[in-house]
Amino acid sequence: MSVNRTGYGFLSKIIVTLLNIACLVSFATRAAIAEPLPDPDNGALSGKFTLPMSLEGADLLAAGKAAAYGTVVMSSHSINETFLDESLTLDGETTRLEFGFRYGLTPRLELGIRVPYVWHESGTFDSLVEDWHKALGLPQGSRANREKDLLEFSYREKDEEIFDYQSRSDGIGDIRLTAGYRLSTGTNYRSALRFGIKLPTGDTDNFHGSGGTDFSVGLAGDWNTVFNEERLNAFYRAHVNYIGEPDLLPDRYEEIVWHLSAGLGCFLTPSFELRAQAIGRTANYESKIETLGQNSLWLMFGANIRVTENYLLSLGMAEDVKVRSAPDVSFQLSLRYTPTSDH
Repeated sequence: MSVNRTGYGFLSKIIVTLLNIACLVSFATRAAIAEPLPDPDNGALSGKFTLPMSLEGADLLAAGKAAAYGTVVMSSHSINETFLDESLTLDGETTRLEFGFRYGLTPRLELGIRVPYVWHESGTFDSLVEDWHKALGLPQGSRANREKDLLEFSYREKDEEIFDYQSRSDGIGDIRLTAGYRLSTGTNYRSALRFGIKLPTGDTDNFHGSGGTDFSVGLAGDWNTVFNEERLNAFYRAHVNYIGEPDLLPDRYEEIVWHLSAGLGCFLTPSFELRAQAIGRTANYESKIETLGQNSLWLMFGANIRVTENYLLSLGMAEDVKVRSAPDVSFQLSLRYTPTSDH
């Protein structure tokens, strides 16, 4: 229990610090271009594919300009599901530290890279998550029937153990190369084509990568204002992913996975923006187990805080709206650099 209280105290300090920063910068005179929160899929199994996220948007960099970000996402898993001859358990936490870099190659073309580092460990924040669910009246899933602070990713089929992972590990995940091609640059609406190649750089035995090479193509759109309200902005993303054969469950994976997201932002001050985002994807596997074989949907809420002219701090939290289709809860913290001329 002392570990959980320590984790809770650490999270509280982060929240208080961010609120203090928000107060200090709330009178800034220049607003940033609205930017979505980082929202990587951090599922114990689905996260191995390094799918697109909402940062792959329509606001491309000018030629010769560079931008970068670092984000950390901690997700808590609590799945214990059985259907006929299949049985799946996902219990523990996954932390994803990701660094991204973008560069404007031409006025219409942008290139980028995402490099994740992944940890799987026992449920340090189990008590915090249970208290959070209790306070909001949310379902606890399988938490009520299992001990706290466990790490177990296991799957059985027809009484055969396919995998049983119970050891803490960390390592580089699957690297994703990205590209964007500018389609339109209107005063209110911008759009771009987005492309991605995911490389099998992560260790598949430790659930850091999928073992396959994946490709994606998508369409991104951003609005500066919504309903003629200057404080409001919006975005959408639609990607189709071709999944290369993974090392894990190669007889069950889906070759085509759709990934969709959309969101709204509201500037309370020129330097403080509240955001809400919805993220969904189709199933990664063919299975009667909901976590594997059903579509996924989760919501993210958070804020962007303009710290300086070039640096943006983000704080977010995500919940699985469709229970068991995504991590139970995720917490996200991010720092982004964008060149001044592209604000």
